[in-house]
Formats: sequence, structure tokens, C-alpha cells
Amino acid sequence: MDPVFWGLALIGLIIVGVSKGGFGGSLGIVGVPFLSAAIPVNQAAAIMLPCLIIMDLTGLYGWRGQWCWVQLKRLLPAAGLGLCIGAMSFQVLSENSLRIMIGMIGLGFGIQWWAEHLGLGQPAEKPAPGPWHTRFWSAIAGFTSFSVHAGGPPLQVALLPQKLEPKTYAATTVVFFTVVNLAKVSPYYWLDQFTYDVLWAALILAPVGPFAVRLGIYLNERISALWFYRVCYFGLVLSSGRLLIIGMTT
Repeated sequence: MDPVFWGLALIGLIIVGVSKGGFGGSLGIVGVPFLSAAIPVNQAAAIMLPCLIIMDLTGLYGWRGQWCWVQLKRLLPAAGLGLCIGAMSFQVLSENSLRIMIGMIGLGFGIQWWAEHLGLGQPAEKPAPGPWHTRFWSAIAGFTSFSVHAGGPPLQVALLPQKLEPKTYAATTVVFFTVVNLAKVSPYYWLDQFTYDVLWAALILAPVGPFAVRLGIYLNERISALWFYRVCYFGLVLSSGRLLIIGMTT
């Protein structure tokens, strides 16, 4: 009944939903950190998972038929491998070590893009990375998604250099996280994360998700490709930096 928890949960879910609608890129990573300011991280992650699945299904309908099968055939098997590693190491790796690792990856990648975009680096044209680049970072995304639902930055590292159309990019990420989040249900149940209180909190918060996803789709359809990627990379730097700070100071 803590009003701080419900306030943080509401804000976090709206941000996550808008991101899952295809606007804001990896801003969805802030969901668990928002909730974990009021409750333990494992409870925050367990509450988020049912809400994320409902958001994913909403986004899947909104972006139906617009995803890239070529990329998904590379992404999903590798993500499955990452999920298996994440499940087996769930009780070995600390949450803060994961936060630091994810934050450093995303922050470094995002700063590099902004440096080139602002003319501070060498903006030489680079060919799109090959399939093993996509597979490697997809496995990292599956691994980091398991514990704290923070697969956004590694997935951006995998997909953004492919320079997909904004709608194709958004739809592909929605399919990716729909499959990944559904695959996490059984391990979470096996690890006894779905307590009575967790499920009730998720049930109360769940209706916020579809509204926020539709808002994200609305914004995505009205923003130019240039501004879409600016927002995505800004979100990557912001969320990765926040995750790094949390990991180093808690």
C-alpha cells in the first residue's frame, strides 16, 4: 500500500510502454530501477514480467506484419542461449554486476554514435555488421534480460547499426521481447518469483501497459527517421548511464 511504490510503478510502466510502442528505444530499461527504488529488485522484476508480456502482445498487434524476419532468424536462437545462461547463473551473479556491465555497453555505444553524429569523431560510412554481430549481441540481450529486464541496450547494439526503417526496427524489437519475455515465465515460476503479492500488484498495474504502448506507436508514426534515431540513442545513453550509476552506488 506504499504510495511511493505505486507512483514509481505508474511512471515506470508508462515509460516502458511508450518504449515498447517503438518510441524512445532503450528507455524501457528504467522500469525495474524505478520499482526497485521502493521494493527489492527481484520483486520488481517479477511484477514487471506479466506487465511486459501484456505490453508486448499489444505492441505485436500494433506492429503486425512489419517486422524483419531476416533479423529475427538471427536474433531469437541466440537470445534463447542467453536466457539459458541467465537462468543458470541467476543465483551466482549479483544484480549490481549485471547493471554495471549493461550500463557500460550501452553508454559506450551511445556516446560513440553521438560523437559521430555531432561531428566529434570520424563519421565514415560503415557497412552494416554481419549476422554474427547480431547473434552475439542478441545472446547478451537474452542474458541481461533475464534478471532485470535490461535487454534493451544490447539489442540496440545488435540492431541499430543495421539501419532498419523505424517501423521495421520497432516491430522487430517487439517480436524479440515478446518471445524472450514469454520464455522467462517458466524459469521465474521455477525460481519461485511469482508470490501472491507480486501477482496482485501486476494485476493492478497491467491495464496501464496497453495505453502506454498505443501512445508509443502514435509517437513513432509521427516522428521523422532522423529524430527517431536521435531519441533512441539519447535514450540509450540516459538509461545506460542511470543503470551504471545505480550499479556502482548501491
